[in-house]
Amino acid sequence: MFRRGRKHQDPIVARHMRAFFAQLGRHDRAVPEQVAKRYASHFWDRAHGTLRDQDQIASSPFHVGLGVRDGDFHTLTKRVALVTDSLVLSNHWRGTYHEVGAYRSDHYGLAPEAVMRMVSREHTEGSYGITTPDLGELGRWITAAEPLLRAGLVWYLPSYSTVRRTEVDGRRWPPVSVRQKDIVDLFVTGRRAVDASGVNPFTSRFVRAILEIDLPFVDGVGLRDFGRITVDEFDSYRAFRDFARLKFLDLDQAMDSVQSQRELLRIGLEIRDQVRASHAEMARVRTTRAVAAGGAVIGTVGAALVAVYGPAIQPALATLGATGGLWGIVHAATGNSVRSLREGTPWYYVWALTRAAGRNGLR
Repeated sequence: MFRRGRKHQDPIVARHMRAFFAQLGRHDRAVPEQVAKRYASHFWDRAHGTLRDQDQIASSPFHVGLGVRDGDFHTLTKRVALVTDSLVLSNHWRGTYHEVGAYRSDHYGLAPEAVMRMVSREHTEGSYGITTPDLGELGRWITAAEPLLRAGLVWYLPSYSTVRRTEVDGRRWPPVSVRQKDIVDLFVTGRRAVDASGVNPFTSRFVRAILEIDLPFVDGVGLRDFGRITVDEFDSYRAFRDFARLKFLDLDQAMDSVQSQRELLRIGLEIRDQVRASHAEMARVRTTRAVAAGGAVIGTVGAALVAVYGPAIQPALATLGATGGLWGIVHAATGNSVRSLREGTPWYYVWALTRAAGRNGLR
């Protein structure tokens, strides 16, 4: 079942990542901050002043990381590899602005004397950069996650801002966030997320539990070795993801079913059986010489898969972005604004990770 092969989960992301790492020099790799800046430069569209290929990228079925604490990218990446299509992580403009490069643009338009059809020319110079809590930590994660990035299994969404310069006394304007597809847009499109806040969801008519389970993952190795194992043994991971995609389609139908609770129970049991099978397969692979020699073990993290009613989660997205506190906001919204369920309204699916006790839990 496990064999080597060059397969990609998200071909658009994989194509960009291969191009990025191909032009990343040895001297760049030695400085994590430089890796992060080169990454940000690669995804910056100079012609349009925003994220490169953002519409194409946004069409992919991502799982969005919510409630991820600063520095937890390494931890979360390993623990959810089995259940995510492609995991997208972002700092969502939290942290410090770091300048990456300069830009200049010329805009043409009608002058105030529009009746004379005079054309004005506006020249703008400035710089662009990203906002992140720790540029070096981001660079280290990018380097360690290279096998996963190349395969399109995970992706970091930079939070771009621009700083405009004027010729009036050399005035420098403060950073202004760039209008781009951000992590909330990707959540709205894909309707799938992983919440790493460790808070158990409130169950109600608007938050429905599908299943609770211990998710298996390969532990005991660094993120780079984990990525190699995942990519080399990708057939098994891909088989589960293909199965999960079909189950999510079934979930959409079950939400509006008269026998919805019975259907959710059935689908939850099917997912649980497949997770158990994947756990057993991981345990078998761990005994192979190449994997066992690296000290790999099989860890587990507690997780609950829940469905959240669209009108209940949308107020949370508007105020929350990608920070913690998702379930408290959802709970408040359901009490104040959501009155009844409407058939055909989208549901969002969230893997809510617990802070499970033990060596292999999220801490």
